Amino acid sequence: MDDISREKEKGFDFEYLGDVPKAKEEVGDAYQTPGFGLASQLFSSVAKFVIEKLGQKEGEAILKDAIEYFGRERGKRIAQRVKKLGKPLTFKNWLIYSDIDASRNFEAMPGITGGDLVVNVKNCTFHKGVDEWGLGEYVNIYCKYVDYAILGGYNPDIKLILKERGAKGEGPCVFRYIMKEENK
Repeated sequence: MDDISREKEKGFDFEYLGDVPKAKEEVGDAYQTPGFGLASQLFSSVAKFVIEKLGQKEGEAILKDAIEYFGRERGKRIAQRVKKLGKPLTFKNWLIYSDIDASRNFEAMPGITGGDLVVNVKNCTFHKGVDEWGLGEYVNIYCKYVDYAILGGYNPDIKLILKERGAKGEGPCVFRYIMKEENK
């Protein structure tokens, strides 16, 4: 009896499912989407339906409001965490206590230019998560607004300039973080 017939006729038992852990170990993470990628698939799927239902202008306006709310809340929560530890809301502490594990989600190449931190980001799992779904145009809506809102919720004194964005995630996104007063 093949597995489909067996499952339909007998259902499941632990003897039948017993080889799952070993098979999962052999497969590893080959078929898994990183968490950041799953989030982009969810966001982009919702955005697609919102824009199809309401049109580009109204749909994006509603998404922008939701994204900015989400970003500000994330920033506020990071700020609360830092304050609870008795630390100031510096950019350095934002990097330390942020809610994203950057090393698992994208490749960042930082540099210092005139006292500003300039980070080239590539291999972003947020963009890669929607590539095979064909939803890149929707994921860019999220990227257009969220980082400004996160920093605004954390410490509005930190200025961010997004210098480049690949339309489909190609090429690096360039983040320029500014705290030095004369550079603002």
